[in-house]
Amino acid sequence: MRPGQNCANPVRTTLKYFKDEYLKHINDKRCPAGECQALKIYSINDTCIGCTKCAKACPVGAISGAVKQKHVIDTGKCTKCGACAQVCGSGSVVVG
Repeated sequence: MRPGQNCANPVRTTLKYFKDEYLKHINDKRCPAGECQALKIYSINDTCIGCTKCAKACPVGAISGAVKQKHVIDTGKCTKCGACAQVCGSGSVVVG
């Protein structure tokens, strides 16, 4: 056996047992486990009370909305830092 011949085995094993997850990452640009920061999408659901905490916490100004109105996250500006989710008291910030 040559040196390094078995180094591909861990990759082969994960492909064998987690093929569906690999395909989700590649084809759907989604992470079923929610662990890949680059694939996370932050949004605000209908339970938003318009408190503006999320908008104030956003370091790049990606969240807009009037007081007492549902807010919206501009996914093009969002850096996926999670600051909005940390301060949201109503649990309206959803990470998908």
